Amino acid sequence: MLSQLRRIVQDVAQEPVLNNALAGLVSNVKNALKTECCSVYLADYNQQHFMLMATDGLNPEAVGQISIGFSEGLIGWVGQREEPINLAQAHLHPRFKVTPEVSEDRFSAFLGCPIIHHRKVLGVLTIQQGESRVFSEDEESFLVTLGVQLASVLVNAEMRQAASQNSKQQKSTGQLLGLPGAPGIAIGEGFVLEPSSDFDAISLKKVDDPEKELSRFYKAVKITKAEFNRLAERMAGHLPPDALAIFDVYHQLLDAASLGNEIEKQIHEGWCAKSALKRVVEKFARQFDDMDDPYLRERGTDIRDLGQRVLNHLLDTEQRHHKLPEKVVLVADNVTATMLAEIPRAQLVAIVSLKGSVNSHAAIMARALGIPAVMGLDELPLFHWQSQRLIVDGYRGQILVGPAEAIVAEYQALISEDAQLSARYQSEMHLNAQSACGTPFSLMVNAGLAIELESAQPSYTDGIGLYRTEFPFIMRNRFPTEAEQIELYKKVLASHPTKAVVMRTLDVGGDKALPYFSIIEENPFLGWRGIRLTLDHPEIFLVQIRAMLKANIGQGNLHILLPMISDLAEVDESLRLIKQATFELTDELAGTEVQLPKAKVGVMIEVPSIMYQLPELARKIDFCSVGTNDLTQYLLAVDRNNPRVAGLYDAMHPAVLRALHQMSLQAQGLQLPMSICGELAGEPAGVLILAAMGYDKFSMNSSNLAKIKWLLRRVNMSELQLLLPEILACQSPKQVRLHVQRFLDQKQLLNQLRA
Repeated sequence: MLSQLRRIVQDVAQEPVLNNALAGLVSNVKNALKTECCSVYLADYNQQHFMLMATDGLNPEAVGQISIGFSEGLIGWVGQREEPINLAQAHLHPRFKVTPEVSEDRFSAFLGCPIIHHRKVLGVLTIQQGESRVFSEDEESFLVTLGVQLASVLVNAEMRQAASQNSKQQKSTGQLLGLPGAPGIAIGEGFVLEPSSDFDAISLKKVDDPEKELSRFYKAVKITKAEFNRLAERMAGHLPPDALAIFDVYHQLLDAASLGNEIEKQIHEGWCAKSALKRVVEKFARQFDDMDDPYLRERGTDIRDLGQRVLNHLLDTEQRHHKLPEKVVLVADNVTATMLAEIPRAQLVAIVSLKGSVNSHAAIMARALGIPAVMGLDELPLFHWQSQRLIVDGYRGQILVGPAEAIVAEYQALISEDAQLSARYQSEMHLNAQSACGTPFSLMVNAGLAIELESAQPSYTDGIGLYRTEFPFIMRNRFPTEAEQIELYKKVLASHPTKAVVMRTLDVGGDKALPYFSIIEENPFLGWRGIRLTLDHPEIFLVQIRAMLKANIGQGNLHILLPMISDLAEVDESLRLIKQATFELTDELAGTEVQLPKAKVGVMIEVPSIMYQLPELARKIDFCSVGTNDLTQYLLAVDRNNPRVAGLYDAMHPAVLRALHQMSLQAQGLQLPMSICGELAGEPAGVLILAAMGYDKFSMNSSNLAKIKWLLRRVNMSELQLLLPEILACQSPKQVRLHVQRFLDQKQLLNQLRA
């Protein structure tokens, strides 16, 4: 059964034309279950009905013509109940709808199963039989399992179909809905960087020039054969002749009489080289997988290995010939800091990260750079995006593929309007950060990704509230030396003279990996990260602290921030090491006139456990900084990098807001300075709620600072304090946002915060 399910799903995924894929699906299911009829209906939410899209058993002329309302018939009932319906005599059921055009009066038994993706019903898959019987548990289980596996394949099938055509052939704009990662709108060309070289990343695509594709295929085969010759020579003295024969087998498979012939045939039919290779390799590998003989089954692995090697060489050749577009929409499985460094900042207009969500590391980097980003589109093959014209709407998490000129013009107008709003905010950057009633605020910047951009207007900020020291570590192929760190930290401290610069000690792990220090864990966000890692490696921690302290000589504005603290013992051990580094430097400076300034030490509040130890914490440290990103993640038990649960991650969740309010009250009572450095501080709704709670020090991406200052200058604290009880009484993030939107609308501010 498992092999049948796998084959059916792979066949659907491999066929770029949706109608053909569904026609093959119903035929395969009918044969697998030996039933008399199989049909599939897809949901159309604009029309509020299910449309018959394919059938093997009903009237084929009804396909694309017959629709059933969401509240009508057995199909609508399956969709409403979101569970299988299994009936022995369907025509006697009160929900049965007579539809003469489909010719189903000869069928009695009915089994319908919903196809659901992320809580949304995409369609209904049915099987029918003339005999009056209840379908067996095995048959029902097969259909349910198939529906679950089909959901992720079908969710963006129409977009995959559009991607398989040339842009000249596209007649309508394809729309994709992901997760809004960073606000803004941009228009550019998709550029896939460091693609994952596997067949799952390949979208099937047809081309106009088969001769060119044949040439590329022959070149890849030639390189692959040469590679096998080198491998055979290298292993000749270590393997017996029968083991070395595998390389001869690979050569033969690549020859025209074997796989090569099939691939050439596919290319002549119009498929690009990558698509032809994918179709043939997966077809032959599946055939071997289904064989009973163990030896022959293993040949499926050989076929895949061979195909993978040819694909690697095809991709290498293709990447070298891709010219960087003037306006780059960077697309990757997971956008990293090193990828961003490869694209000139003047050409980078947007980011699309197939993995991750609103507060993944890639989204945070996009917001730091002030460019729009959309996340969580991993159902689509990576190469779907290459060279496509894209509109990226980071406000709504929407991407338009191959848009018509009229649509491009509309979005250009929105981009212009956004620019006008930004200019309005910038015009008040020189003014004090305060409320309309005169309550002062301290607005600082989060920095570390591009200090030259983030410190462009130091006179208009109150310093750096979070300097992420991990980026210089991530951008290198080794740990930076103490001298390298001193030089960097001096520049950062000097960028805001006389103002506080909060430097967070190395915070890697989770979704921030060092290329030269691999950490492989099943639950990285609950694992070895932040202070846990550096305390286990004091040689890393001490070098960094020494560099910070040395860089602070002559400056005196250093604040050291400890990340991922979950226990007071971690604070004690960190303070001991900071004290040790201070003594070492004091000894080095003995006999000189150089004075070592004392740095303030603080703790990030992001692990819930430390929230309940604030009184003890206040006696040990100088300040706290609340990291709302991780605090939200841990309070709600949601991996913020996982698009499947991204809808559950929300810093506006009432539990998160109530925790922040309690901390604010407690910190005020303890006279413990507390700031907010998470993304919530840079959101208009978030900063208003935080200000109402009593927070007055916010650190945010430099791209948000002008807007937040502009907004705070237009609200009174008395108004915010009246709003706070309503916010804290809300039962959902949606209610919270509605309250804040209503408040902004009443003050005629809502339409001035985005185009």
